[in-house]
Amino acid sequence: MILAVPGIYGQACGKAILIGEHAAVAGFAAIALPLKAQKLTLQFGEPLESINDGHENIEGWKQAWSLFIGDAGVPLPSEERTRLTKSLELGLKLLAPNDVVRSNLASFDPQKIEIHSQLPLGAGMGGSAALSAAMLRALSQALGIEKTSLEIASFANELDGVFHGRASGLDAATVVSDGIIRFKRGEGAQRIANKKPFWLLLVDTQERTPTRTMVQRVAELREKDSQRVEHHFSLIGLLSERARQNLQLGQLSELGENLNTAHESLQALGVSTNKLDSCVVGLRQAGALGAKLTGGGGGGLALGLFASQPKIPISTEWGDAPHYLTFVPADESS
Repeated sequence: MILAVPGIYGQACGKAILIGEHAAVAGFAAIALPLKAQKLTLQFGEPLESINDGHENIEGWKQAWSLFIGDAGVPLPSEERTRLTKSLELGLKLLAPNDVVRSNLASFDPQKIEIHSQLPLGAGMGGSAALSAAMLRALSQALGIEKTSLEIASFANELDGVFHGRASGLDAATVVSDGIIRFKRGEGAQRIANKKPFWLLLVDTQERTPTRTMVQRVAELREKDSQRVEHHFSLIGLLSERARQNLQLGQLSELGENLNTAHESLQALGVSTNKLDSCVVGLRQAGALGAKLTGGGGGGLALGLFASQPKIPISTEWGDAPHYLTFVPADESS
């Protein structure tokens, strides 16, 4: 039995945390937005060679996956194939919990699945959350089950946990959102009406450290020097609330200042790097109203806020680095 007609697909976009990294883990609010120009698509293809035994079917599904970043194929290690297969199986169980056959991946003959992503791997742009949401949308279409964006976000967060351990819900809520959100653990996502348009330029330092590693480092620092960490968590939380007001009132200069201050706190928490700091300086030199690291840190992306479209490449030492430009429009209702 085939799971999905070849050609069925799901799609989601990347995300950027505007402000609130790491403090969000401690229960403070974060502000994030979808990067609609950077998309990820998961598409079902032709069946693989038929395997009849249910247990062997699961092993066969591990051979189903192909990943393309841009036009380039990317090898998938065995452990990543296992995670992808587990997430696919979990997606079925979440979407069809009362259907013994359709909720069991072993019921279906393995078929090719291609992932086409415009998101850099491991850079903090929400790739695993986008993959999880795209997978659920494709499965929903295949099973003929309709789910709301809120349900997709909730389920995507569970799938995201397969890749990163327990996830906060921020990434999953952002990649399915229509615009800027405020996210706080226990409260979920709230849409922010943005009054004035702006541009975000993200520059990839091409350094990589897993998010879970950076979260663990901050947790260890918190045990050693709780007063220092709590101070910066509280400050970042306060800056996030100020940033929400800045967005609602169209105060781009003030928003940029809050981003700059947030980066200082992230430096104090030990999650920035020399390359990130250099990139942040370069973005400010290029005209950014504010700039900071975005995501878990330890490398990855730096983000710059611009009132008008910046020139690319930027005229600094980071001019040749991978760039991602996003226009954030004003909300019509604001």
